[in-house]
Amino acid sequence: YQQNVGILSNIIQSIGTTNTGTAQETQLLTQQYNLQTDVIQQLSSKIQLQLEQIEKQNNSTNANNSNRNSSQLQQHRATHLKLTRDYKWVETKYKNVQMDAKRRWDAMRMEQRRILEEQERKNFEEGLDHDTERLQMQLRDDRIVEEIMREREEEVRNINKGMHQVNEIYKDLANIVSYQQDQIDEVEVSMEHANKTAESGLKQIEKAHAKANESTCIIS
Repeated sequence: YQQNVGILSNIIQSIGTTNTGTAQETQLLTQQYNLQTDVIQQLSSKIQLQLEQIEKQNNSTNANNSNRNSSQLQQHRATHLKLTRDYKWVETKYKNVQMDAKRRWDAMRMEQRRILEEQERKNFEEGLDHDTERLQMQLRDDRIVEEIMREREEEVRNINKGMHQVNEIYKDLANIVSYQQDQIDEVEVSMEHANKTAESGLKQIEKAHAKANESTCIIS
């Protein structure tokens, strides 16, 4: 019984150490602790039963042999008292070990909870950092797209402005061509008029020359 309590004490010393950091190691340690506790409780029940039986035998022997074997009876009583005292001492140690185990289990669970909360906090912060980085990238992409759209709008405005200038040039050329056509028409009309005038003058000259010839013939 005392040996099993010592084994349980050694198991408890491992609770909360670096060797029980993983869930698998903690589960294994828990199984060992529960198994050893069950063994100790079974032994304790057997010891209590045996002590009760010894006490009954001593009482029975004392009733039947009140005047005989008094020294042997006293020896049996002393043995029973010593066994009971040893059992109580080991039982007290076992209770202290259980209290220490509870304290260590609680401390280990608190540490595991702290580690888990710390990991969750880090994961949350990393998630925030990732979201922030992604948001910054999205904002950067949006600015790039906005800049591209602004450049395209500027190009469209420049193209429209250029087309307007081209239209104005075409209009000016059309006006110039129309004005020059009017001048050409006027020149053609003037040339035609001058031609007719020249023909008329030529005819007048020819008539005058013919009359002059006639007058010369008559005088002759």
